[in-house]
Amino acid sequence: MTKYIIIKKNGDLEQKKTRNNIDSEQIYKLCNYKNEKEFKKLHSFTIDKNEKNNPDNCYEIYGKSDGRANSENKYEFPPPIDKNLYFGSLCILKKENDSFTDLTNEEWEKKYEELFGGFEYIENSDEEERSVDSEIYSSDEYTKQGYHKDSFIIDDDELVEEDYE
Repeated sequence: MTKYIIIKKNGDLEQKKTRNNIDSEQIYKLCNYKNEKEFKKLHSFTIDKNEKNNPDNCYEIYGKSDGRANSENKYEFPPPIDKNLYFGSLCILKKENDSFTDLTNEEWEKKYEELFGGFEYIENSDEEERSVDSEIYSSDEYTKQGYHKDSFIIDDDELVEEDYE
């Protein structure tokens, strides 16, 4: 039994497993294609930077690079294939020493982040922003909506209509 990942057309990842060993001639069936027309290996990402010259240790992306309009796959791939357009469902397989091995969503997400050079998770809430501002301004310098009174945002009741001739 081998685990692999299907990338749905909308960009969602789905982990699947086969009962048998994966046959490289039948990979198109993993993506639910009826035939292998236009189906091919799109790219390989090496598993370890120390093994760049070993093509047998990699994550392989399979799918179609040609297809109908509105059937484009929405998944964002890391460089160098980030600008390429792919169609329908795609498959990610892990290959070690010339045979396919298990690939989990968690493992792919770690590799995905590594291929992008890491992500910075910014969760800046309004409370954090106010705590920084509170070191400079006192609480009575804010409107009831939370805006600083000295800023360019004004309340609706402060608007004055002027007559123009």
